[in-house]
Amino acid sequence: MGKIYYPSAEDKQKSHIDIPEGYTLIGRHAFKGCSRLQSISIPNSVTSIEEYAFYNCSRLQSVSIPDRVTFIDSAAFAHCSNLRSIAIPNSVTFIGESAFSSCSNLKFISIPDGVTSIGYRTFADCSSLQSVSIPDSVAKIDKGAFVGCSSLQSVSIPDGVTDIGESVFKGCSSLQSVSIPDSVTEIGRGAFKGCSSLQSVSIPDSITWIGKDAFEGCSSLQSVSIPDSVTKINSNTFYNCSRLKSISIPDSVTEIDWAAFKGCSSLQSISIPNSVTYIGVYAFEGCSSLESISIPDSVTEIGYKTFANCSSLQSVSIPDSVTSIDSEAFKGCPKLKAIYKLNGGILRAYLKLRSIFKPNSGASIGDASEHISPDKNVNNEVQNDTSSPKSDDDAPPAM
Repeated sequence: MGKIYYPSAEDKQKSHIDIPEGYTLIGRHAFKGCSRLQSISIPNSVTSIEEYAFYNCSRLQSVSIPDRVTFIDSAAFAHCSNLRSIAIPNSVTFIGESAFSSCSNLKFISIPDGVTSIGYRTFADCSSLQSVSIPDSVAKIDKGAFVGCSSLQSVSIPDGVTDIGESVFKGCSSLQSVSIPDSVTEIGRGAFKGCSSLQSVSIPDSITWIGKDAFEGCSSLQSVSIPDSVTKINSNTFYNCSRLKSISIPDSVTEIDWAAFKGCSSLQSISIPNSVTYIGVYAFEGCSSLESISIPDSVTEIGYKTFANCSSLQSVSIPDSVTSIDSEAFKGCPKLKAIYKLNGGILRAYLKLRSIFKPNSGASIGDASEHISPDKNVNNEVQNDTSSPKSDDDAPPAM
């Protein structure tokens, strides 16, 4: 092990420090909490900056890292809230978790070519960060790497990256565009959650998995095309994408999980392919511009509030395969004008329907039904299906 530098108690009170030549490591917690430190001179002999070395040096404005440094450990510069610029030399091959997290005045960062991964929360909550250069050497962007970077406007993900981790760009509210390369196979849970300025995203054919909440709250997103390599649209994937007008769901998709499109108030039409066998609770709740929906023959049940509060919904095509419709599946759909009973009392719903029909016969269920007063308590007469999730982890949140 090389020679490790630790400042004296007197040095910790200084605004500027010159580390003498000959030291190879800046030790763990060396300058942690040195609130008076504004600048520091690091000698060329240093090869490693250990964990928490400059943690919470709240007045530190700039650092020059010498070319021999290869290792910047976890939280080395975390919470250096006045750090405005830092040049990371090409010699650096490793940047640890949270290394620059909460450097709230850091505006630009260039990651050197030798770095192969961007770790957990490395640049999290760098709220002034406007641009970042990610080299082709990076193969992995870990969980929360750029979470809360609210000034970040664009990012280009290099071809070598295979997965975008959980919450990587969560809360990047100024992010307008992102380029996802063909090398990426997975988009993690909440990866772009709260990216309220994101207008478009191109999801490549290589993607096989889009995690829960991936695009939740992307309120500027207008259109998206899901590749046919995806088999499931997870819960809350497009929740509250309030400007989303159109989406293409491929034939490969078999499940649309709970609240997948909830609150997509600009969604005017959607084609659900025949491959879909399961539509979860709340899946299209609050899609207030949706006028019609055709449910494929492969679906057997319509769950709790699946289409609730779709205030423009005028017509629904329900296939013979459906044997269970929850009593609140279409609650708050005022443009549906009739009240119906289906399949000889197997289920009953107290909905106002304009045109709900069975496509095979063409006959209106409303016409053939027993009409029921909307005020009548039918809870005991309805075969309710709340589409209870498969496990506790998948339980829908309280909406």
